[in-house]
Amino acid sequence: MSSTLLEVTRASHEEVERLERLIVKDLQNGPTSNRDRLYQNHRVRNMIDTITSTTEKLIEIYEDKDNARKDEIAALGGQTATGTNVFGAFYDRLKEIREYHRKHPVARVVDASEEYEALLKEEPQIEFSGEHTPLEKLDKKHFAKGSRRSEQNGVAAVPQQSDNSKEIALMEAKVQKLCDELEETIAQTKDNIVKKQALTYEEIEAEREEEDTQADTESDDEEQQIYNPLKLPMGWDGKPIPYWLYKLHGLGQEFKCEICGNSSYWGRRAFERHFKEWRHQHGMRCLGIPNTKNFNEITSIEEAQELWKKIQERQGVNKWRPDLEEEYEDREGNIYNKKTYTDLQRQGLI
Repeated sequence: MSSTLLEVTRASHEEVERLERLIVKDLQNGPTSNRDRLYQNHRVRNMIDTITSTTEKLIEIYEDKDNARKDEIAALGGQTATGTNVFGAFYDRLKEIREYHRKHPVARVVDASEEYEALLKEEPQIEFSGEHTPLEKLDKKHFAKGSRRSEQNGVAAVPQQSDNSKEIALMEAKVQKLCDELEETIAQTKDNIVKKQALTYEEIEAEREEEDTQADTESDDEEQQIYNPLKLPMGWDGKPIPYWLYKLHGLGQEFKCEICGNSSYWGRRAFERHFKEWRHQHGMRCLGIPNTKNFNEITSIEEAQELWKKIQERQGVNKWRPDLEEEYEDREGNIYNKKTYTDLQRQGLI
């Protein structure tokens, strides 16, 4: 059934799509060990190689240098050398299908997805090429320049054993000199190791606690010695914030609020936020003035009182009536005036 060129093309496209989905599914499963990661890499590489080879075959088919694909498409439409015969092409194709099923009466449908899924479970066969070629077959660029030049002149390269011996001797002399310089330190290190090996468990724990205490003391000293000449505020990490951030938020600018008891607020952001905080609300409540948006940016008690009088005159009210205008909220979020809230509270309804 897959003898036709169009069927081969369709099967090749299907194989490429299945392998692409299989690669995505395999890469979504993170390997739990180095061995699994190695197997996964080889599986993906093998599938990519298969996709590459199949794609190359498809390119050759679509190039259609021998016009085989073109002729097969024409044959499907019933075009022959003598003319167009649609019914003849149909019955020829039907005959081919019947002949196939006559030869394979017990053929079953194979789910290709199961076959491809099995690739994710099997361990790939990793083949090694053995000992990455003979010396005479290696590329000349892997040899030293002197050796290459000698071979080009027809003279065999002579190993520079004397130069290598000098380099090794010089390295040994340097190592020996370092050992002589560090002789006392090496001896102290050996004695310290022998001493620790002779300690009991209680002595090791006591020494470890002493080291931890010393480390904590040193860290406290470092925190006390933080260099902060500009008196910048401390950040979340216990260190002064950057100077550019200090300037950006205007933390060097002081705002005072008389309503809050002459409290100081540093920076415009903190100043604007304090109008909704409890300290300012408490000050406005003590003055008998509702803390509404009309009183934002007002920090003087006298200015707040004058503005409240103007608002009362404009509204035709001479006095603020807390029993009717002051609002209370119950647990469910319902809003009542003071009188209604007090009555409901006395009755035990809220």
